[in-house]
Amino acid sequence: MATATMPYNKTDKGRETLAAGPAAGLTLQDRRILILVDGKRSLEQLVSMLGSDIRPRIERLAHDGYIAPAMAGTVRHAPPAPLAPVATPAPAPTGTRRSLAASKMYMLDMLQLQRSAEAADLRATIQCAVDAGGLVDALAAALQLILSSSTPSYGERVAGRLAETLPLEALPRFEAQDSRRKGPPALSIVA
Repeated sequence: MATATMPYNKTDKGRETLAAGPAAGLTLQDRRILILVDGKRSLEQLVSMLGSDIRPRIERLAHDGYIAPAMAGTVRHAPPAPLAPVATPAPAPTGTRRSLAASKMYMLDMLQLQRSAEAADLRATIQCAVDAGGLVDALAAALQLILSSSTPSYGERVAGRLAETLPLEALPRFEAQDSRRKGPPALSIVA
């Protein structure tokens, strides 16, 4: 019987499905799970990475034979028993997951849409940031570029999404950095 701490492996069916790409018919979330299942990560680790709402997807992937518990280095091809229920932490009250990694990925995507040398430089700065403070400063500079080079409504949407993903502890530093720049502040902390 599978436990929450037991690692999972891809089965041959799972590897073939990943190799087939999007044409295999799995959702993007299912493909993410298959990519992260590596024989080392347990159910608990997958849930902590992707959120508690993936449990039914993992159970379905296991039931359909795409993944299986790793038992003594072997991969089972038969569907495993249903996963044991595990107590899940209460979701964040805001309904969003906040992380610098999510903020970084979002701004890298937004900067990629900006076809300028300054945007390319900011992408490199964000990618190479080694500490949280430097990353927050680079994110603020990227937002300022987007606000100055796009329509007001687009800039506000980007600023709003960034404010949703930034960790709460980074918002004061982000706002301090943002207030040193010209123009009105782009983010505000909303309780």
